Amino acid sequence: MRLQRTLAFSRRTLLQFRHDRRTFAFVLVMPLLMILIFGYTFGGDVQGIALEMVNQDMGIPQGFLPQLPDGLFLANDITENLNEETLSIHINSNREDARQRVHDGNAWVAIVYPENFTQTFLTAILQPGTIPPPKIELYLDGTNPTIVAAVMKEITGAIQNTLSELSASLNITETNMPITVDQVYVYGGGETRFIDYFAPGVVSFAIMMVTTMITIILFVNERRNGTLQRLLVSPASEAEIVVGYALAFAVIGIIQSIVVLVAAILLFDITIVGNILLALLVILLLAFGHQGLGILLSAGAKNELQAIQFIPLILFPSILLAGLFWPIESIPSYLQPLSYLIPLRYGIDAERAIMLRGWGIGEIWIDLFVLVLFAVLTLSASVLLLKRKN
Repeated sequence: MRLQRTLAFSRRTLLQFRHDRRTFAFVLVMPLLMILIFGYTFGGDVQGIALEMVNQDMGIPQGFLPQLPDGLFLANDITENLNEETLSIHINSNREDARQRVHDGNAWVAIVYPENFTQTFLTAILQPGTIPPPKIELYLDGTNPTIVAAVMKEITGAIQNTLSELSASLNITETNMPITVDQVYVYGGGETRFIDYFAPGVVSFAIMMVTTMITIILFVNERRNGTLQRLLVSPASEAEIVVGYALAFAVIGIIQSIVVLVAAILLFDITIVGNILLALLVILLLAFGHQGLGILLSAGAKNELQAIQFIPLILFPSILLAGLFWPIESIPSYLQPLSYLIPLRYGIDAERAIMLRGWGIGEIWIDLFVLVLFAVLTLSASVLLLKRKN
């Protein structure tokens, strides 16, 4: 091996970047972009969890007990110890309305303090064994184990802090001041696993990734080989070409989804509550939309190397901002609005709503509308692009 030849090949490779500045910029900028996005999204704790608060506790007035001259409103004390950054608390006076908001997906949890909460607490302390301990009622959307864990950590922590503060006033140890938490799961349950929450996102992401990648590379390759130009001068219209490709990728996407779902059911026993055909419809819309996006992006690439550069620009924001691995609530608040621009978010939301909550079209129509709009816009733009090139 001659060093001179080796260096000559290295010099030739590096000089190619001088003529392809976009690739050189991609090599420099993409790692920086990745570390910034990963750092901001992975580094965040879950915040802004929507919680409905129903406080019916009457408390006890001042002077009722010598040990508590200022009175006691136990529910208020516990609420004040809740972290308002983690929990976005909305006061609700109606228990059924609060529970309905959880049922409709507008809140993750509803917490209810009964009317005699403080009185029951004091009676259980002063007259042990005479009555059951006081009870806090929780209505939980258990489809996301990460959210449930964060909620339970905050509530149990607030209870423990409140009991610690009261133990000195009442001269009683915390172990003698029990408060029970009654958990009622509107969806899911304590047995819901991360794989149950993760599987719908993986299916959606796999379809998005494969469809976009194959479409970009395929169209660049066919344009370079002249195949696309021959198709454009054939009797077939641009719309027929685009829809034909879209149907082909949709079929591939559905086959992929069936394989993934069957494997997940057989190997990991994932939970599927809703209509599997509706879940496949969501996947079909995702495939249509990203196939059109792939055609549009391929127009800006001269070769396969430039085409591949578009793929991370689509994949990483989708992975990090669409709620695939962790809840949207864990993303910094100033980045959360960007998630509404990611079509994959609506596909994942719809898949999880169908598979974990058993929702139908009536509940996920907004997600379906966005996916249909995305597919129509990208496919229509693809048809116009091909007409322009023709």
